[in-house]
Amino acid sequence: MGRKTIAGLGAVAAFGAMTLGAATAQAAPGEQALSVEQVPNTGITVGSNGVSGGFLASILASATEPGVTQVALNTTPTEACATNLKDARVGISWTNKSTGRSGSDVFDACSDARPSDGVALATGAGSIEFTTTIIGKNDRTFTVVPGSGSFKR
Repeated sequence: MGRKTIAGLGAVAAFGAMTLGAATAQAAPGEQALSVEQVPNTGITVGSNGVSGGFLASILASATEPGVTQVALNTTPTEACATNLKDARVGISWTNKSTGRSGSDVFDACSDARPSDGVALATGAGSIEFTTTIIGKNDRTFTVVPGSGSFKR
């Protein structure tokens, strides 16, 4: 790896690690958007000529039916689903700190060149903590900083 590649990786990792913030889902009718405090998942993609791009991907969450939370990936830049993340999947592990319930799931990051609808998780009510990682196709997508955060349901 050359200096530019290493410097680029460091910049992506530093940006992701310092970008602790809240994201609020765009809720569909009948859903309640939840405020998510998190460090977004940050990483790079690799092509035949080396590093081809980067991504910053946070989680959006919304309360659907009682005890069910819909989570999806919010990608930056928005065109990442047409390029860097088009074949990627998202792994999420969560724990409800109020009940002790936990689980994990994997879902497609994108569908038809846009963020997918994500996955419905039976989190129950309470304080939910989670970690995420982006899983690339054919070892072409690499998480540099795993995502982590929490939301109240």
